[in-house]
Amino acid sequence: MKSVFRAAALLILLCAAAVSRADVKVLASLHPLALVAASVTPAEDLSVLVPAGMTPHDFSLKPSDIRRIREAGIIFWGGEQAEPYLVEFARRWPDKQWIDISQFAPQDDHEAGHPGHDEHGNGHNDDHGDEHESDEHQGNEHHDPHWWLAPDVMIRAQAALAEALNQDPAPFAAAVTAQLDSSRSQLAAVKEHGFFVFHRAYDHWVEAMDLKQLGAFTISPERKPGMKTLQAMREQLQNGDVRCVFSEPEFSPAILDSAVRGLDIRRGELDPMAASVAITSDGYVRYLQHLTEQFRRCLAG
Repeated sequence: MKSVFRAAALLILLCAAAVSRADVKVLASLHPLALVAASVTPAEDLSVLVPAGMTPHDFSLKPSDIRRIREAGIIFWGGEQAEPYLVEFARRWPDKQWIDISQFAPQDDHEAGHPGHDEHGNGHNDDHGDEHESDEHQGNEHHDPHWWLAPDVMIRAQAALAEALNQDPAPFAAAVTAQLDSSRSQLAAVKEHGFFVFHRAYDHWVEAMDLKQLGAFTISPERKPGMKTLQAMREQLQNGDVRCVFSEPEFSPAILDSAVRGLDIRRGELDPMAASVAITSDGYVRYLQHLTEQFRRCLAG
């Protein structure tokens, strides 16, 4: 009889713990991370720090943002490289649960090369002047912090969030895995078609899909390429290896307009911030499909 009472008491405690975690406030730092968090977080308990349509490249914290961080129980964020403005608060409030998605990346990632690039970060040689020499230096140091575009990493990060909320991570993992299989199938016919992206945000997706990324107009949106760099890239665009160039909705396409003027090269748009995808329980899977369609549409022409 005592064992029955003990088991019943344990069950009550477990249920109480589950209930206590059900209404934990989760703050996703970025819109694409909110798409992942929504798979296990009720809408009323989930908020996003950086507004949709804005990138961490041009975001700065306001007092109201700091208040939202203070009120959250769990912060689901991109890590120090992607979001340096949150590092101080992670140190200041260690009692909160900070789930840093970059911690779920492969340990040897920073030692491995990234696909679709030469060692200089852009798809051209290193003899084009001082601006490109700076690109060369940053290219060697560049490690893509956009881990939400690495689905295998997000499966592991979501599992950590699910555990913190006493939720089952299996449905998310299964749905993402199925979508990856579908995406690879949809992109199989265009995987050898070369393309340029606006900035170095897609390395992980390119690797996952085995695509042929030939270069990026800039490593980071804060760094605008110089005239010699643009000329070198235009020469590569003229040789016919590049099927498509991708802009991003958060940034002016003026650089791309100049580079492709007069050339028969298709234009597409990629959004690493997934601003057009609504935050729902299947939002991340829908974003992966949207990304797949954007690549397939532009590369197939």
